[in-house]
Amino acid sequence: MKQVLLQSILSHNVTTLNPVDTVAKALELMADYAISSVVVTDGENHPIGIFTEHDALKVVAEAIETSAALNDVMTRNPFCVVQTMQMHDAYGLMEEKHFRHLIVIDEDGHFVGVITEGDFLRHIGLEHLTKFKTVAEAMSESPLIVELKTSLLDAASMMNERKCDYAIVLNGAAPIGVITERDIAHRCARDNHVSQELVESLFHSDIVIIGKDIALHHAAAMMEEHGVHQLIVVDAQGNLSGILTRHDVLHAVHGAYFEYLIRVIDEKSAAIARISERKRAIRTEKEEVEKNATKLRKLFEALPDGVVLIDTATLCAVEFNQAAHEHLGYTAEEFAVLSLSDYETIESPEETHRRIEAIMRDGKDSFETIHRAKDGTLFNMWINVVAVELVGKPHLIAVYHDITERKRYEERLEILANYDPLTGLANRSLLFSHLQNYIVQGKRHKTQIGLIMFDLDRFKDINDSYGHSAGDEVLQQVAERFGSRLREGDIISRLGGDEFAVIVDNLARPEDAGRLAEEMISALESGYRLSGGALIHIGASAGIVLFPDHGESASELLQHGDAALYKAKAEGRGRYRYYTDELTDSARRRIECETRLRYGIKNEEFEVYYQPQVHIQTGRIVGAEALIRWNDPIRGIVSPVEFIPIAEETGLIGEIGEWVLNETCRQGKVWLDQGHRLTLAVNLSAHQVRHQNIPEMVERALKISGYPADRLELELTESALMQREEETVSMLHALRAHGIRLAIDDFGTGYSSLSYLKRFPIDVLKIDKSFVDDIPYEKDDMAIVTAIIAMGQALGFQVLAEGTERIEQIDFLREKGCTMYQGYFKSPPIPAAEFEKLLI
Repeated sequence: MKQVLLQSILSHNVTTLNPVDTVAKALELMADYAISSVVVTDGENHPIGIFTEHDALKVVAEAIETSAALNDVMTRNPFCVVQTMQMHDAYGLMEEKHFRHLIVIDEDGHFVGVITEGDFLRHIGLEHLTKFKTVAEAMSESPLIVELKTSLLDAASMMNERKCDYAIVLNGAAPIGVITERDIAHRCARDNHVSQELVESLFHSDIVIIGKDIALHHAAAMMEEHGVHQLIVVDAQGNLSGILTRHDVLHAVHGAYFEYLIRVIDEKSAAIARISERKRAIRTEKEEVEKNATKLRKLFEALPDGVVLIDTATLCAVEFNQAAHEHLGYTAEEFAVLSLSDYETIESPEETHRRIEAIMRDGKDSFETIHRAKDGTLFNMWINVVAVELVGKPHLIAVYHDITERKRYEERLEILANYDPLTGLANRSLLFSHLQNYIVQGKRHKTQIGLIMFDLDRFKDINDSYGHSAGDEVLQQVAERFGSRLREGDIISRLGGDEFAVIVDNLARPEDAGRLAEEMISALESGYRLSGGALIHIGASAGIVLFPDHGESASELLQHGDAALYKAKAEGRGRYRYYTDELTDSARRRIECETRLRYGIKNEEFEVYYQPQVHIQTGRIVGAEALIRWNDPIRGIVSPVEFIPIAEETGLIGEIGEWVLNETCRQGKVWLDQGHRLTLAVNLSAHQVRHQNIPEMVERALKISGYPADRLELELTESALMQREEETVSMLHALRAHGIRLAIDDFGTGYSSLSYLKRFPIDVLKIDKSFVDDIPYEKDDMAIVTAIIAMGQALGFQVLAEGTERIEQIDFLREKGCTMYQGYFKSPPIPAAEFEKLLI
């Protein structure tokens, strides 16, 4: 882009209007002079507003009379730039702020002219636009589309809403013309009453059509040759692919100019870097020559490890660095008269001599030993020794590295890796290792092993009522009770949370495990006195498995122990149960379902159904909730009630949920391009909120599909919102900032607190079906629904009732001010193709 000032490209033949002038006068002026905007100035020629062709669209779309004063419809306090600004800086500002015009003023703030995209394009030049750049790289793939029978009022409304200065007219999939905001503005200048006219009366059929693979500079030349602001892009079959506008060309040229500048800068920077690198290399070589004599000695002294040169005959250090003697607490003079045996504690002098002989034979060795300092302190040392020959004598070079802290750290890591930090008991990993060892011994000696798994009953109530510190105290006292009642050799472990396990080796009889479980359950039921003085009581349940009866591996026994524990808790808690085949079958069914579910994800056996959401006053479909269906090739359609809980437990819900989001956005873009303005709602699970980066996932889905953010609604249950509440609030605000709508699903069944409703940036409350079912016959449900609607209205939310099946429910909800409804009264969830029929 040429480095020129705005004042050099401005036309000084400018026309302005006063704020009291009418819209009609502005439209007439714009039509007469074929200009896209009129600037409104005050008495001192300072710009106070601007009226553009896009404002003319708003006049048509909102049925504003052209007799209205410009002061009522113009854009006030317009953005201005001074005439001494460089042209490429001005274009950068216009691009950044998404303007189509820039008002230019002098240094005193007086209006001097308007510069448009066309002005920039005429003065930029195409010299930096590579001939290899194609139309496909610059065109817009989502143009606004209208039909011949669309009214000018609707066309103006859509162009105003999408902020487009054009709309493409299609016949089927083939473009046949274009209508611009200038056309509508000029038509409005001639006649204010255009609401009954259709697009077919005004559109241009003399469009220029190109393919997307032609060179961009050639397309720009065609635009100049035909005097048009846009070129229609079609595929090989003549169907619409997109549109290339003057703005797109200008944006590409501007980008190409800066790419050219960056290349020039990079080339110069590389040349400077090469020169600098060569200078540094020469300087470094010179310094290396000058310092080489002293470098090795300084390095020798600076090493943190001790380095010694040992005489193999006397075993004394004939040369050593400062670290070698200071670490052991000796002066250099004291260390010089010591032999290895004076500070080596593990090897005898005879063993040391044998090691030296081996080193001289093999050339090197590395080993761990212990050295004694002058004050008697012992240090773990790692020694690397190399045999060398200096002045005809075998001398050894040894490097001593103190690994005392590393050994202590490894011991601490051993504890952290194998023991629970709160109770000091073995953790799951160590228990698993012990269990494997006991199984090996049990197989060898034909002995029986018992594994008893305990879970504390009502432990969550302690954390909720007294706090987590009280819960930790209880867990520590539970660990003490286990330790005081078990035999020596029995392994007790805290598996995590409030779950414990005991391995009983050499079990004489199966019933002995039950007796121990009963004894421990009784012991754990006694009261626990907390440090704050409170006396609390909890219970425990236990599941028992035996080796080899109930499994032959550690993983099998732990899995079956969990199943037995689950049965004990399900049957009333405070008791123990042995593992049975019945529980095995139940576990296998769940595993089989999980396996098929993973296979179903891999083989794309899922489909999204859509249930319409209806505006209650107009009866118009305004949106739909996306609901997943699994078409299992063996079992047919599997109910989400059956597979969604398993997907939640296994974490597969994250992959499934992301697929539903992507598919819904893709389908939504198809419907939007067909002219259906719908809001599509997608459910987010509690697992996704906890474990996935929701804003990143949503942004990716919208970018891939091209679906607008303000047409996407995310539904969360109240329980999901309360997971990691602070992080959830931040996440929701990030989503809301991008225009994404947010809804609370199943409202009324969870927390339903005003305090959290005010914290979360919610758009829609969805009343749970359970409150709608018995309307208008159940008074309590009617009161609850009335209250939810009133609360939603007070907080500025839309309210949607789920599960509507009868006209009486619709009438009641309409009377109370409910916004929308969703249910079988309109339609069950149906595939996309059937849903389209409802829209038609």
